[in-house]
Amino acid sequence: MAGGNLSPRQKMINMMYLVLTALLALNVSREVMDAFYEVMLGQKASIETVENQNDFIYAAFQSAANDNEAKAGPWRDKALQVKAESDKLFNMIEDMKEELVVRSGGEDEENPGKPKKMDDREVAPNYFLIEQNGPKLKNAMAAYRDFLKQESTGNASLTDALDHTFDLSDHMHDGAKVSWEQAKFEHYPLISVMTFLTGMQSDIRTSEANVIDYLQANINARDIKVTGVMPIVIPKSTFVTQGDKYEAQVLLAAFDDTQNPTFIIDGQEISEEDILNGIANITLPANGVGTKKWSGEIRLITNGEEKSYPINEQTYNVAPPSVVISPTKMNVLYRGVDNPLEVSVPGVDPSNLIVNGPGVKKVGNAYIADVTRNSGGTMKISVSVKEADGTTKSMGSKEFRVKNLPDAAGEVFGKTDGLMSANLIKRAKVEAVFNNFDFELPLRVTSFQIIIPPFAPIDCKGNSLSSNAKAALDKAKPGTPVIIRNIKATTQKGIKPKVAPITIDLN
Repeated sequence: MAGGNLSPRQKMINMMYLVLTALLALNVSREVMDAFYEVMLGQKASIETVENQNDFIYAAFQSAANDNEAKAGPWRDKALQVKAESDKLFNMIEDMKEELVVRSGGEDEENPGKPKKMDDREVAPNYFLIEQNGPKLKNAMAAYRDFLKQESTGNASLTDALDHTFDLSDHMHDGAKVSWEQAKFEHYPLISVMTFLTGMQSDIRTSEANVIDYLQANINARDIKVTGVMPIVIPKSTFVTQGDKYEAQVLLAAFDDTQNPTFIIDGQEISEEDILNGIANITLPANGVGTKKWSGEIRLITNGEEKSYPINEQTYNVAPPSVVISPTKMNVLYRGVDNPLEVSVPGVDPSNLIVNGPGVKKVGNAYIADVTRNSGGTMKISVSVKEADGTTKSMGSKEFRVKNLPDAAGEVFGKTDGLMSANLIKRAKVEAVFNNFDFELPLRVTSFQIIIPPFAPIDCKGNSLSSNAKAALDKAKPGTPVIIRNIKATTQKGIKPKVAPITIDLN
């Protein structure tokens, strides 16, 4: 970016852009990146648990078909088709995750499977939006959802759940339509996109389990011989903020619908009102920060005998509320310009953010801070999240420095000094520019004063020399120093920076 046939000024701007891009990436803390990675590991563990249970049910289908091919065979074939479509979409997403890791620089040498550049913000948008892999994934998920719904015909609650799980609809945001793929992949660092994709894989396996369980229910219980059962834990999320709650569903896959099992979680029995159709809804506190563990057991009476099935140790991560606020130009806010801001909270839909601060307003999917009227040296920007129940939750705030615009330089024909003829100066337009400033901010010269010895200083309006000044130049001798000073210039917002004078020697 800094090479080629570019002017020194453009090279400097390009180099500043690279530095600022690096600074922006550093604004997302390593702790948050590591938290997302831990979430992804938790999701993978949950996926493996559901896959093991699905394998057990597929074996039960085959066992039933071996006993009665005519009755159980068609249901087995339907279940195997569900498995094939589920594996196809699951593997497609897995290939996309691997491609993202490769494009971002590969895996961490000490942690295989963990991207080296977890905070990369370019790979995912390029891959999913510019290269159109996002629409490809969206279409594949829509086809998979419709296929599962067709296999679930007759079970309204299951088809409704599939519509909710695979909601791929666009969103209206500030009067503009935002596509599903933009909402998922446009503004997030790589590790959060990897976590989103793993969550989609978890949804695939869970939906697969629900559909084959429904298909299994269509076979008489005597036709499928259950040889064992396995507890399944389906957390709503393994990443929660401090003060919030960890929620999960715990179920016994092969249960008797005439009785509910007994659930013991960390030594406490779950009440009957929290158990429905063999599924227990549990709630655990998230008071302390860090990794939390829990375990339990499920007790079920079978043929008059109570059996106990242990729930292996489960984990969830509790993180403090965090917010990322990144100025897209530099780490200060300037009066007289619209300072672009990027505001995001990991794991929160941008449409649910509430950003407050003097002069801060939302423009499209981003924010602008106009601190022209801020007379102090600092200002605070706070961020809250709108919860599903309509309440708001504070996610934190950050204080920024507020500065005036830098001094500008006066120029004629792009020069601030040097040699020039009187005739050339007479045709000159006096300009004021910001050198090496991160904003493209034009200035309009309204007046100036020119000194041409031995004449008294001559005031000029606008940006051109007056007739008196031109007449004085006609009488000036070569070698005479001409000074243009007291240059008055203004921005569109009415800010009037100090402008350095121009010194030209006549030749």
